[in-house]
Amino acid sequence: MQASKHNAPFVLILLLFSLSLQAATPAYQILTFPFSTRAAAMGGTNAAHDLSTLDINGNPATYTFSSDLQGQAGFVNHLVGIKGFASAGVLPLEDHRLFGEMVYFDYGLFDRTDVYGNTAGTFGFHEIAFQAGYAYRVSERIRLGARLGLFQRTADTHTHRRLFSNFGAVYYSAEDSLTIGLYISNLAFDEIEEEAPTALRIGTSKILTYLPLKLNLDGEYSLNEDWLIAIGGEILVHPQFRLRLGINTRRFDLQTGVTREDFLAGATGGFVLEWQGILVESAVQSYGAAGIVSQLSLGYSF
Repeated sequence: MQASKHNAPFVLILLLFSLSLQAATPAYQILTFPFSTRAAAMGGTNAAHDLSTLDINGNPATYTFSSDLQGQAGFVNHLVGIKGFASAGVLPLEDHRLFGEMVYFDYGLFDRTDVYGNTAGTFGFHEIAFQAGYAYRVSERIRLGARLGLFQRTADTHTHRRLFSNFGAVYYSAEDSLTIGLYISNLAFDEIEEEAPTALRIGTSKILTYLPLKLNLDGEYSLNEDWLIAIGGEILVHPQFRLRLGINTRRFDLQTGVTREDFLAGATGGFVLEWQGILVESAVQSYGAAGIVSQLSLGYSF
């Protein structure tokens, strides 16, 4: 009876989310990509967690779980030669946290052509976002956070900029090993023709009773009426080593039916190794027949 009682809140949320399984199609890829290697390895779940890893592009309230001065940097090897980079740092001040993030996607070089279709050189295309945030631990159970960012897209001589913000909250119960997170992401400060990828995400993280397993479950609803469901698990192999697995509904955006080539679309995996303040994380995300996205991050607690 004890196991059933402790797992009931997680199971209830799992059932509610599973009833609304639909697809999600992101815009502004750099603002919706899980640059947190932890989130990427666990299906993209980033609404709720109670670890000191820095959840870049995730719920800003989760930065309250960082107890030390920390820095983290990561590399993403995306599809068709796209390269991504991310870095973040957090400064703890009693119940307050100040943090900063930078994310970057380099889409490579493209041919520039004249009106006759002749190649006339090349040009670059990249996106970058600078983000700063504040998180506050109201109590041991309630935590709040906010993030302000500047997005910039540059293609040849054309530059597009936009300000956006994120707001989040976390409920944490140490005795129940339960975390519930809620945040709204990518609220734009202006109105232009290109719609911002504003979304509402809610998730939960639960350490299962009597098992060395933490389960995470997220549901996301974007303002363009798309849904994303993500499920991830973290297996405690050793106090300093954990395996991560996950799956999400991105597969339904990549295919019209289940084919042999796309069978693993939406599946994710990875690991984390912690040793004397050093944090090494790895993740892979399957896009089915389109290919595999891999990323690696390195963090350090001072």
